Amino acid sequence: MVPTIDKTKIHQGPGNLWVGVAIPMTGSRLLIDPYGNPTQNALGAPPAPTLTQAPGGTQPAQTCYVKITYVNPVGETIPSSESSLAIAVDNLLVVASPLPSASATGWNIYAASSSGAEKLQNGSPIPIGQNWIEAVTGLSISGNAPPAANTAGPLFAGAVAGAATVLWTPKVNTITADQVTAPIDARLVSEEETIEAEIMETDYARFKAYISSGLFSTGADPGLPLGFQSYEEISFGGLMMIPQMSVAVVSPRQEAPGKFVVSQLYNAYQAQALSMPFSREKPTTVKIKFNGLADPMRPVGDQVGKVYRQP
Repeated sequence: MVPTIDKTKIHQGPGNLWVGVAIPMTGSRLLIDPYGNPTQNALGAPPAPTLTQAPGGTQPAQTCYVKITYVNPVGETIPSSESSLAIAVDNLLVVASPLPSASATGWNIYAASSSGAEKLQNGSPIPIGQNWIEAVTGLSISGNAPPAANTAGPLFAGAVAGAATVLWTPKVNTITADQVTAPIDARLVSEEETIEAEIMETDYARFKAYISSGLFSTGADPGLPLGFQSYEEISFGGLMMIPQMSVAVVSPRQEAPGKFVVSQLYNAYQAQALSMPFSREKPTTVKIKFNGLADPMRPVGDQVGKVYRQP
């Protein structure tokens, strides 16, 4: 029998890394458009907030209008629908935390004394599960308005240089029996799924989504040369929450234009040491490695991630 080679099953081209992508329902997969871009928001707006009041302060009676958003390591959702409550004199507005959802790590509150005029009330995202109570000085009128677009994912995190490697590492223990020389059974006791890639685009703003111990910031430093005082930086150190989110590498099929291979981890964290070689000989690239975490609520065989292609 003469072997035949099917070129359409050999090679995929370099891909694009996406973070904060949607987690597909069981039996489904990450949906992409004809260009390989994920098409679903990873995190939707929360439901309308629940409002109550508590004694405190010396504010007059007023009706408060409130919208809330979810926040994750990638960005912020569009706001919820509006809720309102008539607050009695010398009482403070209390807004209940939204329920946990997907990759949400916190939430923001936007409130005002007139409908549609809501402004941001909290200085930093409020942890999920923690309620918010109005300051005794009343509602802030100087904060930002609710976002008009969902920035909570998916986020394009850069083009991949060369191959992206999907690695599944099982650990199997054998079971033996007395008077039998070979094992009589084997059990899968642990497994590790990873996606490793090298990113060509070193966009510092994108790193903030998955670098576990770094903070991204921008500004202007008057100590720098005139005309070149703007900067963007990543600073490191301190106990921080490790960003966890769904990640995917979408690679075009070389022998099948318009078709892609999609490698996804449903919930993962960046586990690679950050290495940024600087040289005039070649562009600076960053190697990253995402370790997948299991979701026991999904069925066996589909708890960590999947790889699929369009044949």
